[in-house]
Amino acid sequence: MRAQLTDRRDSLRLADGRRLVFAQSGPGHGAPVIYCHGAIGTPLGRSVDLDPITEELGIRYIAVSRPGTGGSDAAPGRTVLSFAGDLRELVDALALERFTVVGVSAGGPYALAAARALPERVSRVAVCSSLSPLCALHRTPGIERRIQLALTMLSRAPGLCAALGDMTMPLIRRRPELLSRVIAAHAAPSECDRLQQPGERSAASSSFLAAAADGVRGMIDDYLIYSRAWGFTPDQIEVEVHLWHGLADPLVPIEHALALAVELPRCRVFLDPDEGHHFFRRRLCEILALLVGRRTGSAIAAESAGPWAGGPIRAADASGSAAR
Repeated sequence: MRAQLTDRRDSLRLADGRRLVFAQSGPGHGAPVIYCHGAIGTPLGRSVDLDPITEELGIRYIAVSRPGTGGSDAAPGRTVLSFAGDLRELVDALALERFTVVGVSAGGPYALAAARALPERVSRVAVCSSLSPLCALHRTPGIERRIQLALTMLSRAPGLCAALGDMTMPLIRRRPELLSRVIAAHAAPSECDRLQQPGERSAASSSFLAAAADGVRGMIDDYLIYSRAWGFTPDQIEVEVHLWHGLADPLVPIEHALALAVELPRCRVFLDPDEGHHFFRRRLCEILALLVGRRTGSAIAAESAGPWAGGPIRAADASGSAAR
């Protein structure tokens, strides 16, 4: 019998009066997984067909838009760690006693913040292509020059960048394929063909446009926030963390993954020498299966490997030593 599936967008009025927007997918009584999205998107537009994955794994997938993006109200003065307070109010409202968290790219720090602030309720965390407190991304040695220049501009002139970004939004709405071209231009060679597929292009553009519905300033502010001190250090995290990273990632170099792996007390590391920054959607089934401790042998997991997988992701039980 098919499980009762939820597929809805909702919002929560927080104690300070702000609105927090989130979306739910999967069986209503499934294992709760909180999803923390990346830098230039919002989870409210479907970027992957979640239904077969959440139904097979029995997962209630709860995707949250951070302040200033995707309809969530801005929170002036917030930090990475303070976002865990928003998540606490959300899981209280949803009556979730225990849950897991997955964070992708810029969402990684926020997933780790939840583990730091709510260790009695977060049972496990997965971070994929995640940033670390090593340094601001635009100061990371070895990052491509054009990426470094763009991010440096964001950090030094956020108001100007927001104004220019908002001016370009009408063009992006008319020609969303332009955004896909920019993303593909900053991808690993193994990912370029995949990112040009219609489904991938549609996911990228719809996610970005939903995040920027009220302007791009929220995404810029988000970058400034996770580029500063997070309010905690990885060695303070008590729960188990699964760290997934592609060694060919041109946006978040492997140094960030290594910095996290060395500091996290309980860490399992999954590395692929051929993957870049954009493997999460393709590997979603296996990432979630391991996160919630479920076995899967279906075609969904097999298909997630895809024709561009290269070698299999190799796991190492870190426990503080995998990257040393």
